[in-house]
Amino acid sequence: MLTLAVALASTAGCTVASHQEPGQATAAVADAVARAGSAVATTRLTVSLLDADRVTTPVADAAVLDQVRVLEGSTTALTTLVPPDDVSSAQRDAGLAAVADATAEVVTARAWVARESGGDLSAAGAVPLTASELEADLARVADDLDAVLALAGGA
Repeated sequence: MLTLAVALASTAGCTVASHQEPGQATAAVADAVARAGSAVATTRLTVSLLDADRVTTPVADAAVLDQVRVLEGSTTALTTLVPPDDVSSAQRDAGLAAVADATAEVVTARAWVARESGGDLSAAGAVPLTASELEADLARVADDLDAVLALAGGA
């Protein structure tokens, strides 16, 4: 009996996902995707500034790393969301896919910054050779995020 009481007491802090209204879930998706879009835009600006020698590589690396953390927050917001209906579930799934793609491109941007600072990444790897190639990849994921944001009524 004491074991049962201890087990119940230790799980009392655990929670079950709260019920959200469809509008709340849609707003949560829109917020997470908008933050991801901001992270991509900041990364594009950082790449452009580094390419123009207007920032140093340590500054660019720190800026892009900050955007990776923003994208982690967006991913967490979407993965912990429990949609109440099929529409918000589809919005969340689209958001997850777009944020995952955005994260991959921002991580690639960080690798590009590392190569620009003299890192050992070869030209044969997956890192774009030029800032313009990287900016085009980031523009593509920004467009994908904008499409999901529009789906969630955020744009």
